[in-house]
Amino acid sequence: MAAMTRPNPARLAPMLAALAVIAPTTARAAPSDMTRDEILDLAESGVGYSYWWGGGCWRDDGTQHGSCSGSCPDCTHSGSYGADCSGFVAKVWQVPSPSPVATNSHPYSTQNFACEETWWTAIARDDLQRGDAAAYRSGGCPGSSGHVLLYERGDPWGSLWTYEARGCSTGIVHNNRTLSSDYRAIRRVRLVAGCTDDDADGSCLPEDCDDGNPEIRPDATEMCGNGADDDCDTATDEDCGCTDADGDGFCPPDDCNDADDAVHPDADERCGDGSDDDCDGAADEDCGCTDTDGDGFCPPDDCHDGDPSIYPGAPDRCDNDRDDDCDGLADEGCDCTDTDGDGFCPPDDCNDGNPAAHLGAEPACAWGRDDDCDTRLDNDEPACGGLSPEDAAGCGCEPGAAAAGPGLLALLGLLLGPARRRRP
Repeated sequence: MAAMTRPNPARLAPMLAALAVIAPTTARAAPSDMTRDEILDLAESGVGYSYWWGGGCWRDDGTQHGSCSGSCPDCTHSGSYGADCSGFVAKVWQVPSPSPVATNSHPYSTQNFACEETWWTAIARDDLQRGDAAAYRSGGCPGSSGHVLLYERGDPWGSLWTYEARGCSTGIVHNNRTLSSDYRAIRRVRLVAGCTDDDADGSCLPEDCDDGNPEIRPDATEMCGNGADDDCDTATDEDCGCTDADGDGFCPPDDCNDADDAVHPDADERCGDGSDDDCDGAADEDCGCTDTDGDGFCPPDDCHDGDPSIYPGAPDRCDNDRDDDCDGLADEGCDCTDTDGDGFCPPDDCNDGNPAAHLGAEPACAWGRDDDCDTRLDNDEPACGGLSPEDAAGCGCEPGAAAAGPGLLALLGLLLGPARRRRP
């Protein structure tokens, strides 16, 4: 039987040391399953904490934020809590393994997130979803510096909402921003299904009572008068104590005219209408103009502020060669002939043989005529004071009667003459 060879301790020592390092690391580096809601909840818990170069921890009770001064990386941090961008994302993603938020750790740099794939994989930027991340390295990989952040919602190539440790002067924030094309989209592995946030407002059913409207969610402000449960507390228009009569979402006294849905505190002030459209106690403020002719419009909208019949939306009168409605065109759409040359055509001109009769003309107070074409005879116009037939004709004749002419008097004489001679 061959003798057993004893192992050489000098050769075993390096191997045992290597196993001591590898085994714990392998056992530790195993992230747990997470939902996208869990990722964003962890991200939200870090908002308000300071920026800490090389750090990655905060408290779950929102206290002891710490502070940062100077310019990174040569910045000074005070306190026990805070994170830099890569420490923040690693803690929120809980990679490479679960770690309490109050335990400081910094396992990765932006180079890892931007250039490698370990517990995350690269995805198309168009496919960014809640809880995914975006990272870049200046000058490419490996690069010299970079940034990484968590995506919440919005246009991946435009305006989007993020959670990030943005810098010494801002700390960990939830903000709206844009990203350059250098950012690489990445997704954590071991994601499990949670809920689907259809309206991308950060809340899911059943907490979000209307997952098709991003304005309705548990943290929304209740809007009075719209008949909706905006904050998902099962009550509608609570604490409003008013009725929004015009349905514009505002009630008196905030709504200074609850009969007009164009007048409310969020409305734009319309110049020239003499109304306090935005309910700030002033009418036509900041308009910087005077409505000289009092037609409700101000230059430059009113192209002739000396004539109240010319303004935007006025009827364009035919054949007067004027731009009555201030649209840059004169007599557009006219397909008639203005016989009497008064600038109006039928049906606006109800007597196209009399230039004094047309829409808007001054009544001449003549019996049986409608000079202003409003379907009311002049004798019925208040301005004429109620004409009598005698006032109009000046001869005492009834309307429609004619004075007897010479021919009619001669005929009467022939008929009556013989009758007089036969009388005794």
